[in-house]
Amino acid sequence: MSGTRRQGVVDSSPTVVAGFVAAYVALGFVGRWTIGEGTTFALIWPAGGLAVLWFLLRGAGPRSVDTALLAIATYAVNVVTGAPYDIGLLLVVTNVAQTLAAVALVRRYCPELWGAGGDRPLDSPGVLVRFLSTAVVATGLGAALGAAGTSLLAGGFDGTGAVLWLGRNLCGVLMVVPAGLLVARLRSVPADEPVIGPAGRPELATAGAFTIAMYALAFTFDDLPLAFPLVAGVVWVGMRYTTVVSAAYATLNGIATIRLTLNHIGPFAAVEDPQVGALLAQFYIVTIVVTGLSLSTGLDERRRLEAEVRRNEQEAVYQAELLNSVITSMTEGLTVIDDTGAFLMRNPAASEAMGNGPDGPLPGLPSLAGTFADGSPIPEGQRPSQRALRGETVRNVEVLVGDDGQGRVLTISAVPLPRDEDQDRARAMLLFHDVTDDYRRREDLTNFAGVVAHDLRNPLAAIDGWTELIGDEMEAGEFDPSLLRDFVDRVRSSAGRMGELVRDLLAYATSDAADLELARVDLAPIVRDVAASREVEGLVTVRDLPPVHADPVLVRQLLDNLIGNAVKYVAPGVEPKIEVFGRVEDGLVVTAVADNGIGVPPGEHEKVFTEFHRANTGAYEGTGLGLAICRRIVTRLGGSIGARDNPGGQGTVFEFTLPSGGPD
Repeated sequence: MSGTRRQGVVDSSPTVVAGFVAAYVALGFVGRWTIGEGTTFALIWPAGGLAVLWFLLRGAGPRSVDTALLAIATYAVNVVTGAPYDIGLLLVVTNVAQTLAAVALVRRYCPELWGAGGDRPLDSPGVLVRFLSTAVVATGLGAALGAAGTSLLAGGFDGTGAVLWLGRNLCGVLMVVPAGLLVARLRSVPADEPVIGPAGRPELATAGAFTIAMYALAFTFDDLPLAFPLVAGVVWVGMRYTTVVSAAYATLNGIATIRLTLNHIGPFAAVEDPQVGALLAQFYIVTIVVTGLSLSTGLDERRRLEAEVRRNEQEAVYQAELLNSVITSMTEGLTVIDDTGAFLMRNPAASEAMGNGPDGPLPGLPSLAGTFADGSPIPEGQRPSQRALRGETVRNVEVLVGDDGQGRVLTISAVPLPRDEDQDRARAMLLFHDVTDDYRRREDLTNFAGVVAHDLRNPLAAIDGWTELIGDEMEAGEFDPSLLRDFVDRVRSSAGRMGELVRDLLAYATSDAADLELARVDLAPIVRDVAASREVEGLVTVRDLPPVHADPVLVRQLLDNLIGNAVKYVAPGVEPKIEVFGRVEDGLVVTAVADNGIGVPPGEHEKVFTEFHRANTGAYEGTGLGLAICRRIVTRLGGSIGARDNPGGQGTVFEFTLPSGGPD
């Protein structure tokens, strides 16, 4: 049992305590008025039920002031109503012991119950069974103490009296405590649903009218066995209404039964032995209370479980929709396969990664991952899907999907999934990401590293060789100024090539980093200035160049790269001829740089704008960055750039668009 008291669920003010005491005294007088003829004790003791309710709601314990008040009130009620002093003391002991035992047992075995430390109403058959068990044990303890006390005082044991003692207290507890806890909780915690339940008030009124009619029938013709129709009303209410309605209904039935029996009406009053009649009435009250509560708690639990199932179903639907949205929106391809090769699930990115569009078909497993990214075949049984189906976890294997010309490089990760026991199938999930661009970028970077190494090695070797010759000449003392000048020019030429490479690398790295300073830019003066700086004024022709709205620094770098390429990439013995002209189309200035150079190989007109790509190698030095820088610049300025064969003969035409700078 508890110490002084626990935290109660009602106000602990003196007014509340006084209210409980007053209610206990009132019900005590009501109970004493139910003493029937031929008996010495009350037919029912509702005050016993109120005492349990009082201590539960107040959180009272053995050493609390409530215990003392309960003892005083019990003694006063019984003595005032004619009980001998010794019987009054006995009733104090039994009532206090019964109350403390009931409260302790409920708190121990029904801790989730509201009023006993939890927050759950009496809405489950399981909780009801435990509550009924505690009530029987506690009232049985009270009856045992009472029977022992009366045996000592009267000098003999009365078995029927002991059973009646148990019955009256059990009836009081069952009629008051469930209904009291449910009503008190409703006042403290608002219900999520209507208190009556979905059946509604009209049906409840009909059930009430039916009960009154059955009581009139059964208690009028008391010589006939007509008590059984009374249970029909209890079943009706218990199966259609909430536990609080059923508990109130059963309590009202119990009150009506007691009142009619005390007025010598009904089948229980017709029994010759008053004690047997009282016992039958008590048994009937216990029956209707237990029946009604059993049915209604089962109904409440079923409704609660149905609501929980609906919530879980809604949550499952939401989680499924959420998962589907996540999977669908993933940029990585996801598929689930089984050991038959069937695709059980996929997202749009899976088909896109295969190059078939988001809704296109997926290839079979062999073509899905049959070749490594470098083109070498994957050994049989070692494909990522096969390894995952065997239970292995595979991470980031690069494979080639499709033919060599249009193939795509994917990184595949595969993890085993729980086995489908019903179909006896192994399952696995494959995640793949299209890294074609990254893979080709790495290849281009590797090639670029080789080109840069080659282009740097040659001028470095030349510088090293010529400086060594200069040193040899100086050591030999045979110093020819003209020869030295030739050596120095060659060193400067090699250093210039290295400087050009470094400048291109720097230009590429910074071409999209600087802030734009947009203004009206006249292209013709810039073209002439670039030609002059490259000493090719006579080779460059300028015709009809409308102004553009752009950054003048970037525009100059763009034109310098294009004119520089036109001058560089010409066949041996051919004098470069470059034309720069433009036109206005849809608010954009289309500028063309046409040359008579060696041209761009077929199929590479787009590739020449990618980083580190060199369409022409061998005799032509370069970094493969010039046209990539051009594309970066044009893109930053809001335009586009492309290349096509020169329709006027040999060479290439590079065209780029930029926003118009307005009329001349």
